[in-house]
Amino acid sequence: MSCSAEEIAEKRRIAIERLKARKSALNNNNNSNPGPGISSAGSLPAATTTISKPCVPAVHVQQHVMQSHKQPWPSGLHTSSSFYGNAGNNSTNFKQSVPNGTTNAAGGGKMKSVFNNARPQMQPYVKNAPPAMATGGTPGKIAPVFGRTVACSCAMVSESRFIVQPSGFNEKLIEVFKSIPSKQYDPITKLWTFAFKDYAMVQERVTALNPHVSIGPIPKFILRLFDGGPRPKISRACLNGIEPSLVSTLLDFQKDGVCFAIDKGGRALIADEMGLGKTYQALAVADFYKENWPLLICTTASTRDAWAAKIRQLFRYVPVQSIVTLQGSQDPIERARILISSYSLMERCADKLLDRGFGFIIMDESHTLKNFKAKCTAVAHELAKKAKRVILLSGTPALSRPVELYSQLQMLDRNFFNFKEYSTRYCAGKQSKFGWDANGQSNLEELNLLLAARFMIRRTKLDVMSELAEKNRETVILDGSLLSKNVEAEENLSSYAADYSMSKGREREEILIQYYSATAEAKAPAVCGYLKQVLKEKQKFIIFAHHIKMLDAISKYLSKHKVDHIRIDGTTRSDLRSSLVEKFQTEDSCRAAVLSLKACNAGITLTAAQLVLFAELDWNPSTLAQAESRAHRIGQEGTVVVRYLLAKKTADDIIWTMLQKKQNILNKAGLCNEDFSDSTNVDAPCSAGNIEAYLEKRDTAMGTLDRFVVCDGAKASGSDLSSKTDSNSDLQRMLDDGEDDDLAGLDF
Repeated sequence: MSCSAEEIAEKRRIAIERLKARKSALNNNNNSNPGPGISSAGSLPAATTTISKPCVPAVHVQQHVMQSHKQPWPSGLHTSSSFYGNAGNNSTNFKQSVPNGTTNAAGGGKMKSVFNNARPQMQPYVKNAPPAMATGGTPGKIAPVFGRTVACSCAMVSESRFIVQPSGFNEKLIEVFKSIPSKQYDPITKLWTFAFKDYAMVQERVTALNPHVSIGPIPKFILRLFDGGPRPKISRACLNGIEPSLVSTLLDFQKDGVCFAIDKGGRALIADEMGLGKTYQALAVADFYKENWPLLICTTASTRDAWAAKIRQLFRYVPVQSIVTLQGSQDPIERARILISSYSLMERCADKLLDRGFGFIIMDESHTLKNFKAKCTAVAHELAKKAKRVILLSGTPALSRPVELYSQLQMLDRNFFNFKEYSTRYCAGKQSKFGWDANGQSNLEELNLLLAARFMIRRTKLDVMSELAEKNRETVILDGSLLSKNVEAEENLSSYAADYSMSKGREREEILIQYYSATAEAKAPAVCGYLKQVLKEKQKFIIFAHHIKMLDAISKYLSKHKVDHIRIDGTTRSDLRSSLVEKFQTEDSCRAAVLSLKACNAGITLTAAQLVLFAELDWNPSTLAQAESRAHRIGQEGTVVVRYLLAKKTADDIIWTMLQKKQNILNKAGLCNEDFSDSTNVDAPCSAGNIEAYLEKRDTAMGTLDRFVVCDGAKASGSDLSSKTDSNSDLQRMLDDGEDDDLAGLDF
């Protein structure tokens, strides 16, 4: 129940006088001297007027009482507990000491005992009433809890409109919103948007509501970017300055990409989805700016030869001896008009490359430079500072979070914003006990607009390649009876699962890495068991894995069944990769490609396959999307089926859920267009009878695998699974009859 400052002061004053009266009575018993403040009749001084007003918080009452009465606290009153304790214990005596008919000195009314009237009657609440006034006519101080400020944040939602998001409700704020001419209200999200031209008006009118409402500004770099309104359509006239034979190889959307990069002055990020021909676009831009050569192309070690072959094909006017592939730090580069280097050699030969003075640089797979603290990234920045034109290429410019974009954007325009501005706005940057934390994400819709307007062009296969073959994604639950039955392996999996659920931070990451490794060993027999069914389909396929144990198990299984295949991993020499890819693409007898996820997720084309299998998962959705695009790209003529082979009660439970969360963040920023949650769920044939109960969806301590169901031969994603898999009974019959001893003799 609220009460006025005067009422609180009066209660305290009466209680103080009561204590003084008790003390005086004790003194009178001892020396018969009257106590201070007590009349000869033993009555209290007249009370001040009691006025019912909104309550002033108790934190300010002590100061008010001391200033009003100008007298020290009684010696026996030190704490609030002693005050209320004494008041409660002696209410009867105090009631008797104050005559019921005592007249209020100021108002003429009768003073009521505060203990007989614990809930004094208050005046009704008046809307928009002025703040309570303390004694003396000055405004009473309001504690922070009673004066909460509504904070508003602003962000762009389109090239011509911005949104204002308040932290709470304020009636006057809504009135301001309604007064803006371009206002729009979304009843679903309950948010207001306004035209960009009214930005200054919104800021001025909301600021006038201080201190009850505050509003944050849109950064200056965003205001400058969108101040001119919607961007005009880019002309294709610049294509006349490019070699006609090269222009003729470009599709329409690729021509748009070239024009975008030229419109940005030759400093742009081409982030088309994997398989849409970023190489052709980059070389076309380079041809337009021939006067700025020599040209430096930095890429992964595995794709240097592919770049060299493409350059010789498209730039026939450049002498072959002027196209140099850097193989070592001692190679001469002085006469190279076009130099192709790996990122590792770029780092080792930094001084030599800087002295050469490359005017045009292409950074392929630019997400390699996501860590702005790495030495390789520092070298790339120095090269970009000296170059007049810089083209970055990446189908996955950010693998998991917006902070990974910053170093790439700095290479394009280092003066546009600094790290603090970027990370605060788009990475939920904040100061922590470990330093500045920029691993979050915020204002992703605005970041997407910023990238598209200033730095990046990105098209997906769905956007520009309607004639491209369809891609269907499936998740397959492996036969649990084929998982490694080693007692120690099972105990390790259970132990890692329990430890993961109980751990946090860096310790949890380390446990998950160990869990991931143990999962590979446990899954290997089940993956090989599933390959038995794949081999019956009589089609080419690609299978990706990460751990050497898994890659070795798959290769050994295929070799045992005399299946001609290629294998490319981190140990494969770069000069052999092209010949292996060529073999898979051209020879019908080569049916399988066993590939490392890290070594082969980019830079190679394997459109001869229409089935892509993942024996293991990866931490980043972008890595998996890139790997899928080895087959699903320009040149693919058939429907591509992608299958993720997952096992229950393994690290797959955790990683699959983690992938979907990361993918959602990247989708909001426009950096990823995949959706792993839309995959059709099927089950692998089981060799241990009916396992339907085992496959039922259930939550685990570490996460869930979404929507795993038993299809049992049903059609999924336009693919007739009944023609590709045997029933449980058929597989069981084959195993029982000894028709196939696939896994015998394989060391898992």
